[in-house]
Amino acid sequence: MLLRRLVSVSLLPLSALLVAQTSTEPRAQKAGSPSASRDGAELPVRRVVLYKNGVGYFEHSGRVSGNQAVTIDFTSSQLDDALQSLTALDLGGGRITGVGYNSTTPLDQQLKNIPLGLDDQPSTEELYGSLRGARVEVSGAGAATVSGRIVSYETRSQKTTAGDTVERAFLTMVSDAGAVRTFELGGATSVRILDGGLRRDLDEYLALLASTQSQQVRHLTLQAQGTGTRDIRVSYISEVPVWKSTYRIVFPDSGKSGTPASGSETAILQGWAVVDNTVGSDWDNVQLSLVAGAPQSFIEPLSRPIYTQRPEVPVPEAANIAPVVHEGALDAPAGPPPPASQTVTVTGANGQLLTEQSIHGLPQARMKVSQGIAAGRGYGSGSAGGVMGGVLGALGTAPMIQDESLSANSAKFDDYFEYTVAQPVTIHKNESALVPVLQTNVQADRVTLYNASNPVPLRALWLTNSSNLTLDRGSFSIFENGEFAGEGLTDPIHASEKRLLSYAVDQAVHVSTEGRLNSSHLRHITVHDGYLTERSEEVREITYVVHNAASDARNVIVEHPVQSGWKLTSEVKPVETSASYYRFSVATQPGETVRLHIGEAHTQGVSWQLTAIQDDQLQVIVTGNSADRPALEKALAPVLAARAKVHDLDTQIDAKQSDIDRLAADQKRLHDNLEGLKDSPEERALARRYAGEMNTDEDQLQSLRKDQTDLEQQRKTAQLALDEAIRSLNLDQDV
Repeated sequence: MLLRRLVSVSLLPLSALLVAQTSTEPRAQKAGSPSASRDGAELPVRRVVLYKNGVGYFEHSGRVSGNQAVTIDFTSSQLDDALQSLTALDLGGGRITGVGYNSTTPLDQQLKNIPLGLDDQPSTEELYGSLRGARVEVSGAGAATVSGRIVSYETRSQKTTAGDTVERAFLTMVSDAGAVRTFELGGATSVRILDGGLRRDLDEYLALLASTQSQQVRHLTLQAQGTGTRDIRVSYISEVPVWKSTYRIVFPDSGKSGTPASGSETAILQGWAVVDNTVGSDWDNVQLSLVAGAPQSFIEPLSRPIYTQRPEVPVPEAANIAPVVHEGALDAPAGPPPPASQTVTVTGANGQLLTEQSIHGLPQARMKVSQGIAAGRGYGSGSAGGVMGGVLGALGTAPMIQDESLSANSAKFDDYFEYTVAQPVTIHKNESALVPVLQTNVQADRVTLYNASNPVPLRALWLTNSSNLTLDRGSFSIFENGEFAGEGLTDPIHASEKRLLSYAVDQAVHVSTEGRLNSSHLRHITVHDGYLTERSEEVREITYVVHNAASDARNVIVEHPVQSGWKLTSEVKPVETSASYYRFSVATQPGETVRLHIGEAHTQGVSWQLTAIQDDQLQVIVTGNSADRPALEKALAPVLAARAKVHDLDTQIDAKQSDIDRLAADQKRLHDNLEGLKDSPEERALARRYAGEMNTDEDQLQSLRKDQTDLEQQRKTAQLALDEAIRSLNLDQDV
């Protein structure tokens, strides 16, 4: 299958192709040279598979004789993809011994090799700064030619006679005679470098900048080794422009003028693909396949030399020790002097052991490659069987041979579908082509499409994909009666799928709305666990008025929005329902006006806690259901009576509290009056009267507080009765 073959493309064979980067810039002489020249015969591309995610699968094939090099051209942007997915097979018993391509060190790395210290976009000040101390010759500055060494370069702001501020450049140098001279650098001033080595550095720098702008074509060369004439095949993945689909739907001439009538007809569907060849090779008579799928793909910069940042450590320095004068011994013990050195004798067995340890302890990087490739037969790159061959031979493993089995391409796999062009296609590099991919008959109904979000009705086709192919997304053009009728866009259309395609305005059909009605009806009441729940049905109705002013019949498709939670209640049913719209079909005759009534219903519930609901709200609920008012009143009678008892007791308690507050205020007034009386006979008589009134008020307060306490106790009992009535109330009935 095609998918299986594409997966194998990203895996290099076990023969491990040696991909060698060939540097092209050893200093100035090659820095400006062309990127590289071909080192072998061109290997043409024979098969191309393009995908919707902007990648393409390319297969080159050809014949080689003996030991021969073949070359494939790439653009710089292609090379990373090619190195990541390259597979090369010599099908005649030979092998690919190496793959090389012209590569360049990054510009910033190359500039480090030039002692000027300039980047790729230096300013004039930076250029002269890199020339400080160099011997130059200045002429054309209004004086005789002066030779000397550059000291500095600077710019100064100066005012002109007109009052404007301009920037002027000045070069300061020490002449050969020892004089310090400053020259203004104008358009006629010439500064010539006398130092030959510095001139060569500057030439190399400029040549390097020029060469990096022209290195766009990359030549990948494969070295094939073998005997006789053999077939070779190379495949890889590369970035390409996305291919585009476009369609033509042609209706046969009906033999009459005007807009064609509605009805199911057979139309010719032509599919074309816009394909761009922006890669480095021509496509001459290639087998082209177009896949409407997007396999996962990414770019890894394998072709770019990458330099890592290494840590910098200081050079170790030995500690300097000042000389010390040591004192002589005053007393020394007698005896032989100690030995001047100690000698260790190594026997033969120990010597052998030491040799083995030394060999095994050597770093792996110091082992010679020739030891690894001396034995065994390999299929990789390198001499004497290749590096992989030497490793396999040393391990005693038989070499692996890749099985190259051919399989037919499937028209559909997973969620992709593919167009395979029957005839070979030729598209030269940097050219594009319109490639035919299909031509088939389809069934189409000519309709008028109306959607309230777009108040202008549209001419549309209700197209049925009667072919066994999936139509990719793209643009389409409609031709009716030998003339252009309109164009539009479509999403993918699978086999046997029916899809609406709008392409023009229908000025003969007018659609309006009337009779919008929104209402709510109580349908069910439930009382349980102290909660009263009402379930109401909201009804929404609308009437579309469709008028056909054309001279022929029209089948008008009215799109009505689908809203979650709402269901259709009208007798007219849609002919089709999408994720967002109901589609109703309205057949109209010439000059006829047809009404389409659509009703929808939605049920919602509202709950109240009976202990928290107000009396007026509860009364509204009861009186608002006149049809079942007696039944509701009977069911709610215990609750209503208990609520009335609690309400009456609350009223009495509030009245007692008002009397208590009044008497307390009166007592405070009398007490304040008593404090202001003097010790006269009249005031003593008034004090006795105030004291009597205060005694009377105190008796009344005690009586009121006792009555209030009794009422509060009765209220607690009534509240318990109300709670019990609510808990015991159960009601479940339609309204």
